[in-house]
Amino acid sequence: MGKYGLLEHSRRLVAAESGDGPRRLPYVQRGNTHRNAALSVAVNQSTENASKNDSKTDDGYSLVSVEPSTTAIVLIEFQREFAAEGGEFYSNCKPCLDRYQVLKNAEALMKQAREAGCKIIHVPIAFAEDYKELEGKFMDKEENSAYGVLENIADHDAFKESGETADFIDSMNPVDGDLICQNKKGLCAFYGTDLDDLLEKNGINTIVLGGFLTNCCIESTMRSAYERGYKVVTLFDCCCATSVEAHEMSFKHSFEMFSIPTTSDLVKFSS
Repeated sequence: MGKYGLLEHSRRLVAAESGDGPRRLPYVQRGNTHRNAALSVAVNQSTENASKNDSKTDDGYSLVSVEPSTTAIVLIEFQREFAAEGGEFYSNCKPCLDRYQVLKNAEALMKQAREAGCKIIHVPIAFAEDYKELEGKFMDKEENSAYGVLENIADHDAFKESGETADFIDSMNPVDGDLICQNKKGLCAFYGTDLDDLLEKNGINTIVLGGFLTNCCIESTMRSAYERGYKVVTLFDCCCATSVEAHEMSFKHSFEMFSIPTTSDLVKFSS
């Protein structure tokens, strides 16, 4: 985990819960005894497993143990525009997809988590034919012109509700029992959607993030989840950006501030 490991995470959790230290962890809420107690168990299990198995990798990632009944795997935009031949942004994503075997790893983790009893939440993005959801937004008023990543989507006629390229890729299709987050029209999976409600109704306090794009929707969602008090786990080998460099730099310089970064093979589902 880079600057500090799970043992230090456990110490900080105890300090934050007792009031003896600053609230440095994303998932500690003072006064919320029920949530903190559950999270303390999860972190302690991770700490014990990491210590016993000497699980730290050459990349600095550690074993993360999660409780399936309170964990959701949140899969953002595993759609054809990003992840399949013919998708508008597939060629941009392909180097990162290939280098880290993102689709293979994400599918394997999803199936393993589903079997363990975790909630699987799919988060697609899609727009009306005329992109009316973006009208008047993301404008430089001085220049009277649109800018940014969402305007880029409209410029490329991407992610239209009416188009097949906005569909989930076959390997990541929802199955019975999975949940689908509704109405994502921006970067953060919480903004304007029912994600928070889905998590609350299902008793979720830990979210494991994978999907597209690392330095865009994944990062936006990670930061919001952190501020909302969830324990956030981000998967290096299940996320993808439009360049390998952007993906790697996000994890290297930003993700540890707002999540517990790890890889899919180091996520263990406690029984």
